[in-house]
Amino acid sequence: MNQFKIKQIKDADDPNYIAFWNIYNASFPLNERRVSIQQTEVFKKQEYQVDAYLSDNQIIGFIAYWTTKDFIFVEHLAIAPEVRSNGFGSSILKPFIERETIPVILEIEPTINDLTRRRLKFYESLGFVRNDHIHYQPPYHPEDKPLLLDILTWPYTINADLYFQFSQYQKNIVMSTLPNL
Repeated sequence: MNQFKIKQIKDADDPNYIAFWNIYNASFPLNERRVSIQQTEVFKKQEYQVDAYLSDNQIIGFIAYWTTKDFIFVEHLAIAPEVRSNGFGSSILKPFIERETIPVILEIEPTINDLTRRRLKFYESLGFVRNDHIHYQPPYHPEDKPLLLDILTWPYTINADLYFQFSQYQKNIVMSTLPNL
């Protein structure tokens, strides 16, 4: 598979920001993503990072994540719609998780149809495991309700204490970056 150039996007002035933003908006429904002003604010958080993956000088995908001393939270992972199903997701995520020495946490929709089953199988093929913790993602927007999602972790399930730490971090740090609109 391709060797990617990895470029950190640090703000909305980055020349790769527009390509990142287009993939982000095409990949997630509004209740699972920020609006532009919120994204601008989140870049100010030291723990937050967006790694864009370039092939032939084009962004083909990205990982947006939060780093703590106890876990990595992959908030968003997306591949450009025009290159999906070509193995890029695995080629990006596998080396990312394998370099980590602490658990990697991410959320997915519950498995209710073929698309969500394929998504779960994709993550399981990389070694992620589903956790039994009942999890509600805090809302990105005031008009939204918390969203029931499944927690996946790599390389093993996390205990209740680490799950609680993650859920509090998500509520108090990740979502605290959301300005009231």
